[in-house]
Amino acid sequence: MLIDQLKELIAPEVESLGFILWGIEMDAYSTDTGRMTLRIFIDHEEGVSIDDCQEVSQAVSAILDVEDPISTPYALEVSSPGINRRVFNVTQAKALEGFEVKVQLHHATENNRRRFKGVILSVENEQILVKTEESEEIRFDFHNVEKMRVVPKF
Repeated sequence: MLIDQLKELIAPEVESLGFILWGIEMDAYSTDTGRMTLRIFIDHEEGVSIDDCQEVSQAVSAILDVEDPISTPYALEVSSPGINRRVFNVTQAKALEGFEVKVQLHHATENNRRRFKGVILSVENEQILVKTEESEEIRFDFHNVEKMRVVPKF
């Protein structure tokens, strides 16, 4: 998969600059812009500034220009994951136990749910247990996650 290939290409450079590669998103080709969007999310324990994003963008752009893994026109965006950060892997989900998340699954669970909001109670191996707002406990495999985001608390 292209996203895995991109991670392998850019993760060492992002990490050498002192950042964590939080995740990568690719939006579909847009007829309005004539290109797709490649979004790279970086994190740092002290936060991420605009200058940090620019530094990573320049470094990643140089790698992508040389390696040329994307055959269609694209726009590169680099940003922090933000307070409503998307959860890209099970390790990130484990670190967010006790946090409220919005979940959208590829396939409905045995509870016949595809979309719900709740608190991550536990993450064991690839299995995630969430207690919903309605106090329903839903268990699902991380590979079934289409999208999961942290619900920010103000």
